[in-house]
Amino acid sequence: MVSRRRRKAGTKIGPCALALRFLSDTRGATVVEYGLIAGLTFLAVVGALHTYADRMTAMYQYIGNSITKSS
Repeated sequence: MVSRRRRKAGTKIGPCALALRFLSDTRGATVVEYGLIAGLTFLAVVGALHTYADRMTAMYQYIGNSITKSS
């Protein structure tokens, strides 16, 4: 069991102690990791769709120009 010491109401925590407490707290770390994975996946999909859209635009532009020239 992990014992957590509670501080009395109204007592102040110094900035160094607060920073150490923040850095050592692992609650919610999994949520943050999943959020980062989801964010990076989203950016990869958006980048791939952007590249795909650019190539499709160029292809249809080429096809349209070819049809116009042959008519």
